[in-house]
Amino acid sequence: MILEKGSFELDLKLFKLKAELSDIDRQCAWELYTELSTRRAITGKLSDPKCKDFSGEIYVESLDSLYRFFQEARTIMRKFPVGRLSIDQQNHLGALIFRMMQDVLRPFLERWHGQYRHWWENEANKNLPPFQRQSVFPEQEEMLRDWTNLRWMMRRVQKQIVKVYKLVEVS
Repeated sequence: MILEKGSFELDLKLFKLKAELSDIDRQCAWELYTELSTRRAITGKLSDPKCKDFSGEIYVESLDSLYRFFQEARTIMRKFPVGRLSIDQQNHLGALIFRMMQDVLRPFLERWHGQYRHWWENEANKNLPPFQRQSVFPEQEEMLRDWTNLRWMMRRVQKQIVKVYKLVEVS
């Protein structure tokens, strides 16, 4: 399954279930699902199917949450049992995490995290309340469009993980 949205593309080469998944497999998948489903910076609000509602978010904090998710995903990738690697290594949960980080999260963070933080700390009017302050970011529309695409992709990843690893969807 290849997901494309805006400037992001992610190939979800999740394996076909042929045997019972081990508890270790499912635990790693659950940890990733937990990180995805509990970070609104990544998947947006449940009541927003188009992933376009950024109301109530302080962008600098949400960008930091995205960065922390990147770190958590790397930790989960390390924990996934190497013994689960097959001849076709692209069907491994660790490979999915790598592609998600490489093709979606890293490009977004490289483009926006440092740029927005620099603007927020050095150019934005620090006397304004946070929501008003962030609303005048010169590239806000483009950043939020990219972010909407990222959220859309991450929701698809989340749904695939639930399906493939037979998890209970709680969000």
